[in-house]
Amino acid sequence: MNLIYLFADQWRRDAWGLYDPQVITPNLDRLAAEGVVFDRAYSSCPLCSPNRACLLTGRQPGATNVFTNCKPDVDAHLKEDTLCVSDVLKREGYSTGYIGKWHLDKPDGRGGWDAYTPPGKKRHGFDFWYSYGTYNDHLHPHYWDTEGNYIEVRKWSPEHETDVALDFLEKNREKKFALFVSYNPPHSPYHLVPEKYEKLYAGVERKSVAWSAPPENAGDPIPEGLDVAQAARQYYAAITGIDENIGRVVSWLKENGLYEETRIMISADHGDMMGDHQLMAKHIWYEGSVGIPLLICGGGLKPCRTQELMAGEDQAATILGMLGIPVPECMDGMDFSPLLRGEEFQGHKSIMTMAFPNTQERIDGYAAHGLNFMDFGWRSIVTARYKLAVNRGQQYGMKTQTYLYDLQEDPGENRSIDDSKVMEEMMTELRYWCEKNGDHFI
Repeated sequence: MNLIYLFADQWRRDAWGLYDPQVITPNLDRLAAEGVVFDRAYSSCPLCSPNRACLLTGRQPGATNVFTNCKPDVDAHLKEDTLCVSDVLKREGYSTGYIGKWHLDKPDGRGGWDAYTPPGKKRHGFDFWYSYGTYNDHLHPHYWDTEGNYIEVRKWSPEHETDVALDFLEKNREKKFALFVSYNPPHSPYHLVPEKYEKLYAGVERKSVAWSAPPENAGDPIPEGLDVAQAARQYYAAITGIDENIGRVVSWLKENGLYEETRIMISADHGDMMGDHQLMAKHIWYEGSVGIPLLICGGGLKPCRTQELMAGEDQAATILGMLGIPVPECMDGMDFSPLLRGEEFQGHKSIMTMAFPNTQERIDGYAAHGLNFMDFGWRSIVTARYKLAVNRGQQYGMKTQTYLYDLQEDPGENRSIDDSKVMEEMMTELRYWCEKNGDHFI
């Protein structure tokens, strides 16, 4: 069985026609009818680098060394000796390829947070390489190829990366392959999207379900002067473009008789608040930030939609499980492949999402008082019905804030409820996960 893993950056779960008819995603909608849709998939740490590390390593965020985005002022990057799902796939004889945004290497001074990842252990088992660290000019992207050649392109990045993906598939069609494609859109800047997609959303207004004021000291406020309605239209436009390019990949597989021999996983690293709670971007516990789409399709699946809770670290274990490969003991994630086969399956009672202080100044602030910054930030517990968020702050001196939401009665998370019985049950789950992860948050 082959593997294609397609994931977009900053794509929130409900920005898909399956959940919101305003969003034009005909290919994803058709694939949903053929595959397994996870309605409760989550980003374990809703920032680009940390959850990418979870997805690839199968480890919970506190165990990857990638506690924040890979950027110049902090030592947060994926270590060479950390086992990734791609290392396992390479060892199992797969022809492996990675295309698009990587953002797991320490920036090397090439500009902003960008980085060149040289051949060798830092590429974690990927034979074919066409990637970059992080660079957000979606209409004029650049890449380093397998040999390290620097390539500039004047084409919308998802379209170009799909071109490269189809070429990889053509060259490896007779082999057992595992291809990962990381699209940067719909990540901001939102306006860098082809006009042919943007014009589809003329006059469309996003219907936000959450306009309560944000918690103190949490999340990224809407930037002054940003037209959120226009940003949402451009955001949806990018998703429609990604849908079209996913359709190109699936069409190639079907035309070449490989669809039934390939498992396709489609997801994201985290979401985007897109104005909910007067916030943009991510790095907060709200559903718009932590809720991600997840669809698995291809050969040999029993189509369904599931409410099982799935964390970011579960994806690597599930990839290996559905390919019939034993999951390494070092991986924290749960293997959901029995569910994909229609077998009896018992998933998580709860999952934990989290974030940590994310600048060197903040890290040093805790250290100056003899404290470990990894014990701070926020932790959130999600169950079938409730969500608990405990925020100890992003810098020294912040007061602890606690929120409890009833997602069934209040899906927009507008009101923190006062229910001592539920609170104690959720705090018990928080203590369980902290103990399991060796996390000294509480």
